[in-house]
Amino acid sequence: MMDNAAVLSPVIAGDAPLFAVLDRFDACEAILNGNSVGRIAFALQDRVSIVPVHYVYDDGWIYGRTAAGGKLREILRNRRVAFEVDEHSRLFEWRSVVVRGPLYLIDPGTTRSDQRIYAKAVSLIRRLVPSTLTDSDPAPFRDQLFRIRVAEISGRTSEPTGGMRLFPEVKKTAPETGDADSDAALSRQVENALAKVTLSPRSQVHVDAFDGVIVLTGTAEDAAERNAVEAAVLGVPNVAAVVQELETLSPSQRQPTPAEVAREAVKQLRMSPTVTDGEIKVVAEHGWLRLEGVTNSQTNHDEVLRRLRSVRGSRGVIDRLRVTKSATRQLVTD
Repeated sequence: MMDNAAVLSPVIAGDAPLFAVLDRFDACEAILNGNSVGRIAFALQDRVSIVPVHYVYDDGWIYGRTAAGGKLREILRNRRVAFEVDEHSRLFEWRSVVVRGPLYLIDPGTTRSDQRIYAKAVSLIRRLVPSTLTDSDPAPFRDQLFRIRVAEISGRTSEPTGGMRLFPEVKKTAPETGDADSDAALSRQVENALAKVTLSPRSQVHVDAFDGVIVLTGTAEDAAERNAVEAAVLGVPNVAAVVQELETLSPSQRQPTPAEVAREAVKQLRMSPTVTDGEIKVVAEHGWLRLEGVTNSQTNHDEVLRRLRSVRGSRGVIDRLRVTKSATRQLVTD
């Protein structure tokens, strides 16, 4: 808890590490330019993953390549990622840069803009591997190019000497640290229970334990297998609660993320030849789609509602769309 955090008190007592924030436009970008291996971190539901990739930094974008499918499918469901690069030589001699921003796939496409971006990406990656995407490519399975827009960037550095020693002034109330041993033991009990469940080779069930709560993430073959996993976990005596976030491998059963629901809503509006109002906005909020803005006709208003009610994964539509020269309507529809 933040209220129980230790307060650092400076005490000068000999040499101590010097920690500092890096300047974005000089030091941070110099580190990005000077390295070629970084790590992409992304989250889906409550599970966080991190993977190493080769990259090239150029003018506010990080370019890289990977194998199509797999982790890319998970990343694109959210698109927001963090990217980290670090350098170190000794324990207290290191530099680290963290970038946050959306990830986009790069394909040849049909427009000049698409082709220009694709050619640029290939040229940049060939700085690392000259034979990229040729017959002599040493990693031909990495056939998908991508780029990350640097929306946020920050960096930190540490030098072995030159700083002040900081001692914590601990407050009376101790922080809630959790019981690591109990969580580990409960996790093993659940994993032993799941070992007795016959799962499809394609299924990947991940178990996390926190204070008696089991969080299930990953994939199950179908709804029946998902239910079997849940029943096995509930059968473990010390499990107090289960957070069920397993997804089925069948596309028809997979639940869309909030970002996917919002993108589908925008897609539905763009597909309609009659919805041309640029002031119509959609807000995805707690499973609902909320309409904001102004439309110029009742016909447009009704068409927007009809299309958004068909978006899979949405609980319904909250209508706050105003019709010009008409009374403001505010309805909740299922």
